[in-house]
Amino acid sequence: MSSRWDGWGQVLSALCVVHCVALPAVFGLLPAAAAGWLSGEGTHQGLLVLALAGALAAFIPGWRLHRRAAVPMLGIAGLSLLAAGAFLVPEGASEGWEMGLTLAGGAVMAVAHGRNRALCRDCCECHPREEG
Repeated sequence: MSSRWDGWGQVLSALCVVHCVALPAVFGLLPAAAAGWLSGEGTHQGLLVLALAGALAAFIPGWRLHRRAAVPMLGIAGLSLLAAGAFLVPEGASEGWEMGLTLAGGAVMAVAHGRNRALCRDCCECHPREEG
């Protein structure tokens, strides 16, 4: 079960990175209203809530299976970077700060989900569950 959530977590983390990297190109292709919505604080804050939900759905069952604290610690670090990008960058600050924090957070989350997935897979291979 956790492996599926980690797969989704990896996909969503990759989409987060694509969103951040592709956004400057999108600005040139979309009307200003849509581009403002995609880069708005509310969008990043909403995506942070989704990232938190996905992390909890993947890391809690994963930790129960493999008991490796490094995975939730990576998840906390990634979510903290995402939260810093969404909430802590001052209004007049350079867009580079928000983008850098968000990219770093997405990358850390992708690593955390990949590690969790590998550990869960290894636990299941090493300790097959009995049916019944």
